[in-house]
Amino acid sequence: MNKTLHQAVFLRLVLFFIPGIMIRIHWDLVSCWYYIAVFSLLVSAISFISPLNHRYSWRWLFGFGLSLLCISSAGILTDNKWAESEWKGKDGIRDYQVQILDDPVRKPKTWLCKVKVNNQKAIIYVPADSLASTLLPSDWLAISVPFEKVDQMYLRKQGIAARAFVYKGNWAKMENPPKQGFNLRFSSLKCRRVLLHHLRELIPDEKPAAIASAILFGYVNDLDADLRQTFAATGSAHILSVSGLHFSIVYGIFYFLFSFLGNGRKGMMFRQLIIIPLMWIFAFLTGMGPSVIRAAIMLSLWGIGNGFLFRAFTLNTVGVAAFFMLLYNPLYLFDVGFQLSFSAVLAILLINPYLTALHESRNPVIRYVWELSCVSTSAQLGTAPLSIYYFHQFPLLYLVTNIFAIPLTGLLMFLIPASLSLQFLLGNHSWLTYPVNQLLVFFISGLEWLEVIPHGLINNLNPSICETLCFSLCGLLFLLMWIKKRIIYVYLLLLLVALQVFYYLCPF
Repeated sequence: MNKTLHQAVFLRLVLFFIPGIMIRIHWDLVSCWYYIAVFSLLVSAISFISPLNHRYSWRWLFGFGLSLLCISSAGILTDNKWAESEWKGKDGIRDYQVQILDDPVRKPKTWLCKVKVNNQKAIIYVPADSLASTLLPSDWLAISVPFEKVDQMYLRKQGIAARAFVYKGNWAKMENPPKQGFNLRFSSLKCRRVLLHHLRELIPDEKPAAIASAILFGYVNDLDADLRQTFAATGSAHILSVSGLHFSIVYGIFYFLFSFLGNGRKGMMFRQLIIIPLMWIFAFLTGMGPSVIRAAIMLSLWGIGNGFLFRAFTLNTVGVAAFFMLLYNPLYLFDVGFQLSFSAVLAILLINPYLTALHESRNPVIRYVWELSCVSTSAQLGTAPLSIYYFHQFPLLYLVTNIFAIPLTGLLMFLIPASLSLQFLLGNHSWLTYPVNQLLVFFISGLEWLEVIPHGLINNLNPSICETLCFSLCGLLFLLMWIKKRIIYVYLLLLLVALQVFYYLCPF
């Protein structure tokens, strides 16, 4: 483990970057961050002084200075992002021009719109009517509302500074909006909207169309509460948001299609030069959300390494993706999808090799099922603390579900684009709709059948943040005990369990 962390330079930077973010969120030390940054630079510079540079006993100075620099830089960047979520508007009803930033979300009586107002992010609720249903990302609205400052931490961590309810008659779509330059995000959402329209023509049934929209394009606004619960209860909720799984499937499809280029160095490099841009085109068509971007970054890094014939999908690859995403926006750390995604990938890298080595088979079917089971178990173990903390449940049938759902997801991600392409060339025909629609119906029916199996879900779990951290540490120590086989980890695990028991028996 120590050797692995030593090689994962960027992962170590992230481990020091995270405390800086957490410290700034809980304590305002804006005047101290710059002093700490200057001090860290001085310490790092001192480590390069010739007499000290040749002494092994002083080599820790550079690492200490770099660690402090990461913490202070994280604090400064987080402070800047946090300031953006501090509402700077005035009280009372005022006229505003706002721009819609994302697809409006349908609520029972309103449309929820994330908007930009005075270069800050806010949320507005527009009454549901025929005009509101036509609102799109990039639209400008003229509204007259009293914005209220957001105090909830979970909204501020998303960069939301204020919110308001827009009453009927107090808003209108602007016919002559302010001019603006090219926006990649808006262009991405526009292309996705066109593709979603064609997808609904291909799949007219509501539930199958909602599932297809989520799997292929990451559009989840059409999913009802029952469908969401079905996927969550069976441990397949990750299929509904485009992430590493979907990019791996798409990458595998392209890798197979261009296999005729060969496996030599030139062939591999040329193959990656074709596949990586295609992966980013796929990211563009899915709306370019944070989960999409991090999956595209990690797979691109892996593809570059694969093209040059060296092992690239390592902890350092994960560290690079996490570091630059947090450097761009430190508040991504509090995004549930960000946490789940990186927890799953880290668990797969650390646990999966040891699970896979427990059994080897020459039968390709048995080997595929075993490897898929090991990957699913590794990811589930890695995300279990977060899943229990955020969603208060743990699916016991995740293994059966993933063996059933992941191959179907791969098949759907091949058939749906193929059917859309044929629809574009040949027009709407029932023979195009039938196979995809039936496969989606079978997919939903299978998950609904798994959902009703007795005792397949442990719910009503409400651990505190302290209990979640303790559970995570226990899992980490057990993993180290299994891998390293050192008695010190047994002692630490027993000590942690004893402290937890003492905490429950003697509450303060």
